[in-house]
Amino acid sequence: MPDKTSFVLYTDYLEQIEMLSREQRGDLITAIFYHVSGMEIPELDGMTNMAFSFIRSRLDRDGEKYQSIVEKRREAGKKGGRPSKPNGIEDKAKKANGFSEKQTEAKKPDNDNVNDNDSDIKKKDSKESKEKAPRFIPPTRGEISTYCEEKNLDVDADRFLDYYTSNGWMVGKNKMKDWKATLRNWSRKERQDNGRAAESSKSKFRNFEERDYDMGSLTRELLR
Repeated sequence: MPDKTSFVLYTDYLEQIEMLSREQRGDLITAIFYHVSGMEIPELDGMTNMAFSFIRSRLDRDGEKYQSIVEKRREAGKKGGRPSKPNGIEDKAKKANGFSEKQTEAKKPDNDNVNDNDSDIKKKDSKESKEKAPRFIPPTRGEISTYCEEKNLDVDADRFLDYYTSNGWMVGKNKMKDWKATLRNWSRKERQDNGRAAESSKSKFRNFEERDYDMGSLTRELLR
């Protein structure tokens, strides 16, 4: 990653972020800042690492484009940064080459425009991505069930279909782009939720068993 003090986050990431808990979202944002700053990435759980991998690849592509622009500007600056010639020789040389002073100044690189050019490239890239993106077609129940069997996903196909049909196949505020990816995330989230519920129930039962009761006292109290 190039040395940058800023970076761009796209709304396309919302589909991955919404599948995470609040704690996982905090870990994800921290990992993004660490990555852009060139620091060691903290340990992430499976869901958070999956979302981070998707975002990191886009950050790296943007970073490479930014670095390419900076390098071109530096090269242009080196070519235009020659020392001045003494006593009028420079003016004569400019006129001999057919350049006026204003034209020469106009050719000097403006480093302040690097960020503007970077922004234009990103807008163009985003526009091209939208134009190339295939039109989303909602799946049928049969397609959902078949995909669940292929990937061994423990998902209620009817519940998944009813949920997204009722909200217009929206993921957060964005239109769904890949129902298979959403189905996989749905399955992972359900497994995590079921695991937390089982662990919570197990802990409550263990706490009940470990309580120190005086059964003799309890019996006497009940017989009074």
